[in-house]
Amino acid sequence: MKFRSLHKWDDSQGSKELILFAQLVDELLFEFTLDTYKPSAMNTVLLVREAIQTYMGIESGTIKSPNFRHVIDELCENLDKDIVAQSSILVDLGGVKSTLKDPKKPDKSKLTCLKLILNQMPLSLYKLKNEELLVEAICETKDLSSIRSLTRSYITTLLNNGYSEKYIQRIARDFFHYSGNRISGNSDISLFLENFKNEPDEFQVVYKGPLFLKGFKNSAEKLGICISENNGELSKVIDDCNFNLGNNQVYLITKCKAKEYQKAKKYSDSKIDQLQTLIGLYHHKESPKKITEGLVISPDLKNGKLVSSHFNPMHKCKDLKIGAASKKLNKFMDGFSMEKESFLRFNRSADLHALALASDSIENQLINLWTALESLLPSKDDDKLSQIEHISSSIMPFLNIGYIQKIVIRLSKDLLLWNSGISKRVFKEVECTGIPEKTLNLLALDKYEGLRNDLKGRFNDFHLLSERFSYLEYLMSSPSHVISSLDSHKLRVDWQIRRIYRARNMIVHDGTTPSYTEILIENTHDYLDTIFSYLMSLGSKDHVLNSIDQVFKMVELDYSSYYKRLSEKGLKFNEGNIDLFFENDRI
Repeated sequence: MKFRSLHKWDDSQGSKELILFAQLVDELLFEFTLDTYKPSAMNTVLLVREAIQTYMGIESGTIKSPNFRHVIDELCENLDKDIVAQSSILVDLGGVKSTLKDPKKPDKSKLTCLKLILNQMPLSLYKLKNEELLVEAICETKDLSSIRSLTRSYITTLLNNGYSEKYIQRIARDFFHYSGNRISGNSDISLFLENFKNEPDEFQVVYKGPLFLKGFKNSAEKLGICISENNGELSKVIDDCNFNLGNNQVYLITKCKAKEYQKAKKYSDSKIDQLQTLIGLYHHKESPKKITEGLVISPDLKNGKLVSSHFNPMHKCKDLKIGAASKKLNKFMDGFSMEKESFLRFNRSADLHALALASDSIENQLINLWTALESLLPSKDDDKLSQIEHISSSIMPFLNIGYIQKIVIRLSKDLLLWNSGISKRVFKEVECTGIPEKTLNLLALDKYEGLRNDLKGRFNDFHLLSERFSYLEYLMSSPSHVISSLDSHKLRVDWQIRRIYRARNMIVHDGTTPSYTEILIENTHDYLDTIFSYLMSLGSKDHVLNSIDQVFKMVELDYSSYYKRLSEKGLKFNEGNIDLFFENDRI
């Protein structure tokens, strides 16, 4: 979370709602934003589509029938909160949910209901209604809670409606912070939304590849790729952009329909990747190097934009600097004490993780990550438990035990990034060691109420940080709030794990790739890395665990104890128990 200058805003005092919108968009689209604060993979329309696809998958035998119930549960939960859907659907929502949730209703009847909803609420109409309600929330009702939920749903909608993260991010940063236009007030939200009225148009994308690809010209044409040493009608744009051929090179030119240049490049990249993959089947000795950079030429052939490779979703994760990484690896190698069978499982999973990192194919990334995750799990000890239930229940303690700690650490970093001087002076007044611990004590303990209020009064135009701080202050005001947050997080993660499993099956069995696959990759990668961290820490010589199964059991017991303590009747946070959030900090 970063505060960006408001120097181009004429009335920042009267534009709190639009500023919050701009700051939310910036955080949602930042590559290394915490998963909790990233756009949702799904909105209501996408959930309806997924429910229909799941039904069809069950009919074809590629998906097991319980999956339909889980998608329906998530859809109904979403309908209760989604004001866009509530304003769009013409039929009675109570009747819709009653039909969908009734176990006695046949699935075919539910399918009819789903298709009815989709007909009344296609993604294009959902987007228009989302925009209408955003304008109303920012300019009229000034409801900050509605602005938050509508902004999240709008970004999810754009990402599944032909726009890329990079394009939306660039448009937003230019419009609100860096270009020459002025922001007069909240009403400028309508001008911003005009940037996303694009209809698909035909772009051309030009790449440079090695000369030997000319021998595959006929095959390339069947994929929609023209291989040539001449640039023809594109010569002026190519010259203007200094994208001329080097020695022993040819052009690879594609055409595709897209709403913006980043998406055009991404669509064209898939054609180039497909060509290189097919060449590799027949031409093993000289497989071409990955072609990343391309010149995207506008439909009118007047302008071009050089676009490098698409940001790999595998790289959107927490990473260590070389020095810290080296120390951690040395400690791990010196102390890893797991028995041979566990070491082989760990090593196999690490290999699959490495394959996912090395691949540019999102399909390969998801399949390898999922397999890496499955290969670590203990064997089922209950035959009645399905494989997906076993996976979810096995990894959930790892993901929930550090959840509160993770968002508190993120807040502490956001405070320092906002104003390190003010934040350090505040932290100095908190009687404990460690910045995350100080942040937790500041949020939770009554004795620091005055200090909290003083800090909140200094956030000024950083409305997103103010909202985040106030929410976490509320969260830490009572153990019951924390329990509710953990339960909600568990439910959301369970739905996402099941979605990842279904997406993996769609890729393997149907050859289709969901539009939200990159978000699933980020989530799966985060889940796997979290488990790896615990395994590497708990399996060192400083501990008494020597198998992967023991690590899973220990984290399960730790989380059970942690949850039980938080659930104690009459519990209130104080200096004697607040450190329970860091007691399980084994990584």
